Amino acid sequence: MFQNSGLSLEQAPPIVVVLRFFITGSIFGVIASIMLFFVGSDIANFSLPQTIALTHLFTLGVMGSFMFGALYQMLPVLCGVHIKGAELLALRVNYIFIFGITALVAALFTNAKVLYLLATLFLAYAIFFTAFAMFGQLRKIKHNNSSRGMMLSLTALIVVAVLGMTLVAIRGGIAIDIDYLWLKEMHYSFGLFGWVSLLIISVSFQVIEMFYVTPPFPKRYAKNLPIAIITLLFVDLFFSSLNPKIRSILQLLVVLLIAFHAWFILLRLKQKKRPVIDATTLFWILGQVAFIAFSIALIVIHFVTLQPLLLVVFFSFFPLSIIFAMSYKIVPFLVWFHLNAQGYFNAPMMHEVTTPNYAKQNFYIFLAAFIAAVVAIFISKLWYLSAFLLTVAFFMLFLNNYRAWHKYLEVLESGEKFTFNK
Repeated sequence: MFQNSGLSLEQAPPIVVVLRFFITGSIFGVIASIMLFFVGSDIANFSLPQTIALTHLFTLGVMGSFMFGALYQMLPVLCGVHIKGAELLALRVNYIFIFGITALVAALFTNAKVLYLLATLFLAYAIFFTAFAMFGQLRKIKHNNSSRGMMLSLTALIVVAVLGMTLVAIRGGIAIDIDYLWLKEMHYSFGLFGWVSLLIISVSFQVIEMFYVTPPFPKRYAKNLPIAIITLLFVDLFFSSLNPKIRSILQLLVVLLIAFHAWFILLRLKQKKRPVIDATTLFWILGQVAFIAFSIALIVIHFVTLQPLLLVVFFSFFPLSIIFAMSYKIVPFLVWFHLNAQGYFNAPMMHEVTTPNYAKQNFYIFLAAFIAAVVAIFISKLWYLSAFLLTVAFFMLFLNNYRAWHKYLEVLESGEKFTFNK
């Protein structure tokens, strides 16, 4: 049913590889949510250093960490890729990535040139090293639609990194003859619609069918959608500076393509064969609804006056919802899979690693944070409530990942294995 989707203990990365990134991402989520208390409605003002810092805490710290961790796990599952030396590679990348994000946030608040330089070096190393290592493995396999989309997503990530380093260099005092605002728009566009959205789309082609037992996406559709999105983004990059109107049209086309896929996912989830609606399904639904709302607001804003902050809120909860959904699916499975594959009698079942009630409670808190953020656009004091609820949501996610890791270690230390008489 899934090309190259077999998974063995030898092929899968060590569990610590994935959990290290997931725990890092949830910690950054707590930190970013706390910072939201102080930024509030200024989150739509991308000229403020605190807003840029908060944006990168969410995009690099949260989304980047979770997506790196998910890639290490999903490449073997969906693409049949075995990453050699994954544990050492992930450890090195994880620490350097943390240092880079910390240096960037500190640089934005202090405007210290040496911190901008350090941030550029650390983040460039972590991103390029990871992207090219995964490219090296992906080029060796016979591609399916997920692996092909992941390669395009990694391509977008490399573009994001190059544009980002250029922006950091300019902020660090290096004179570069380029339109800074245009460069920043391209950086955000490739980051949000290329790297983030393309990765979610690529993973969804098999995850929605595999996890939720739905009809598959049409093969031609799954093959051509990522190609169409990345092509439009590159046309935007090379030609939009010639005519500003081109950029609006291209951006709208990209958004509509992603929104159509969001609707397609909702349709597939409605057709799922398992009647139970668990927390991960609800997170997927919320994410798709958030992006469709973003696309509608983007269209409407051309005709009537809307708060641009609506766009920020709607889009932000799109990838964050998927992060929660994937984390609550992947982490319990990994604990069970690795312990069971090693022959432990008392390997906990998935529902024992994360109880369904706990995951649903986390969803409802996250949903309340989303609703509060939307209402806060009109009643600004509710930003405090939204930030508080989002902090709680990410802290619950952190606790789940941390406890799952310790449950795994406990079984390793005291569990009994199957023995075979010779």
